[in-house]
Amino acid sequence: MPSTEIVSATRKWITAQRQLTIVTAIAVALPTAYAFQSWSGADGSGFLLLLTLAVGVPTAYDEYWPTYDRTWKAVSWVLVSCAAATVEFAGFFLAGTTVLALTPITSAVVAFLVTNLGTVALLAMRRRGAP
Repeated sequence: MPSTEIVSATRKWITAQRQLTIVTAIAVALPTAYAFQSWSGADGSGFLLLLTLAVGVPTAYDEYWPTYDRTWKAVSWVLVSCAAATVEFAGFFLAGTTVLALTPITSAVVAFLVTNLGTVALLAMRRRGAP
């Protein structure tokens, strides 16, 4: 009967809230990063957005947000957060290229750093209850 236990444990692991939030973030990140890379034409910009969405968003949920009692709420949180992170990343990218006249790759790096570090800082302050 060990094979039944392995299947049961695997099924439980795959359907765990943490795994589903990661899979959701990756499913959103791949086409979004591809579209951003195609739109911006900046080498590496899509990859940095991919890291922001596929790694940063699930990590932010795991580390800084209280776990929801329902998995669909966690998945919804990830979807909304991916949309917000994409808008934030694109905004910083555009500000860097148009307002600051940075090269596209430099602008993408700045957008990546500000989006990830800024969001983590805001979530950490929220968790501590700071105003």
